[in-house]
Amino acid sequence: MNTINQRKKTMGRKKIEIKKVEKEAYKQVTFSKRRSGLFKKACELCILCDVHLDIIVFSPADKVFYCGFNQPSTDAVLKSYIRGTTEFEDQKLVGDSLLYEEYNREYEKALKMLQMEKKKLADIENLTRDSNRVGWWNDSIDDMSSEQLEHFMMSIFELRKNLLKKNMNI
Repeated sequence: MNTINQRKKTMGRKKIEIKKVEKEAYKQVTFSKRRSGLFKKACELCILCDVHLDIIVFSPADKVFYCGFNQPSTDAVLKSYIRGTTEFEDQKLVGDSLLYEEYNREYEKALKMLQMEKKKLADIENLTRDSNRVGWWNDSIDDMSSEQLEHFMMSIFELRKNLLKKNMNI
């Protein structure tokens, strides 16, 4: 027999009927495959035609998927759509760089706060270590910071409470 005639017959690609998928498992699989195809085609359209595009999709599991191309920002595209124009506000065109600058400022601020918190933690650890040594209550309070004084005062109260508790048990 000829090897060409022995090939397995496959169904190949066939056109499917477009109708609502009823089974939940099939819905999720179909959504995932179709979503990636949709996003790919949208990207191709943007590249070929130099258009601005945003796609927001909610999955059957209520997850949000977003795709945007050739646009200053989603807000700018939506506002231009609402205004009925294809022009974006000048501020929106530089909006991304302004947004990045804002994020950088917030990041720097968060880093400073993190460094302050690390310093506070180190100070508390030092105070805790110092309070575990014998005779710490005799230390001079003149050179202590307000945080150190507060910790010192709490340690004194804790010592007093422990002494009273011990005195009651005797």
